[in-house]
Amino acid sequence: MLKAVVTDLNELDEGLRGYYVAKDGKFFLNVTPVEGFQLDNTQGLKTALGAERNNVSVLQAQLKPYEGLDVAAAKTAIERIAAFGDITPEAAKQAVETAARLTALDPEKQAEQIANTKLDTIKGQLSAQYNLKETEWSTKVKGLEDTNASLVGQLKKIKGESLIQSEVAKANPLDDARDAVELLVGKFVRTSLKDGEVVTEVIDTNGNPRIKDVNGTPFTVADLVNEIREKSASLFKPDEKRGLGTNPGNQGGAAPAGGVVNPWAAETRNITQQMVLENTKPELAKQLKAAAGVTD
Repeated sequence: MLKAVVTDLNELDEGLRGYYVAKDGKFFLNVTPVEGFQLDNTQGLKTALGAERNNVSVLQAQLKPYEGLDVAAAKTAIERIAAFGDITPEAAKQAVETAARLTALDPEKQAEQIANTKLDTIKGQLSAQYNLKETEWSTKVKGLEDTNASLVGQLKKIKGESLIQSEVAKANPLDDARDAVELLVGKFVRTSLKDGEVVTEVIDTNGNPRIKDVNGTPFTVADLVNEIREKSASLFKPDEKRGLGTNPGNQGGAAPAGGVVNPWAAETRNITQQMVLENTKPELAKQLKAAAGVTD
């Protein structure tokens, strides 16, 4: 039996190859259409037919609930409902009840009661509107306050960190100790908002602002960094006047590890640096303690 399409003529007997023509990298049986019959790819038509049949089934399912519905009656009902606009069933019920109550009253004998009823209705409407607006404004104000607090917090953090990084950089810390020094300084720096401006102040361990003298001169971040450098000189690079390659506080004791003098060694013992390294670089701290023969 002849195949409608082949990809290689060598699959066919030599006598049959003349009945095929090449097209799009394949070989199609060359058939002349007669009385509506022809060789064609029906896959696309089958797919389209299947899709249409599926659409018809979906539409029939959607129309199922409306079988037997009178179109004219439905249109009239929709128009009548539309005439009520935005009136809800609950509002309509209340209106009918109010109208019935007012109709039953005698205007001559109960004029004051009628007036009071109308006044109460108006008060209720105004109160509902006022409460709604008050709630909306309260929500908006709360949102603005939260946003403002968040932005102020971010600004305080950025300004504080920027000042600390700047002053620590001026003190020329060791590369491996920079983060530790910044962390140590940050524990005693507080930012706050005063008169619409973000201010930074140095505090003591009790959270009180530090001063330098009896005149009340504020203790600055730069002063704090210099104080830390004097107490923990091994965290900073030496000044040129002290000689190249010599770390302050290192007098031939324990050799530096990763650029940091071993604070656990007997000759270079430094409790402040020990705490900093244990909090920021626990692995390095463990190595230095082992090198100094210190066990927990």
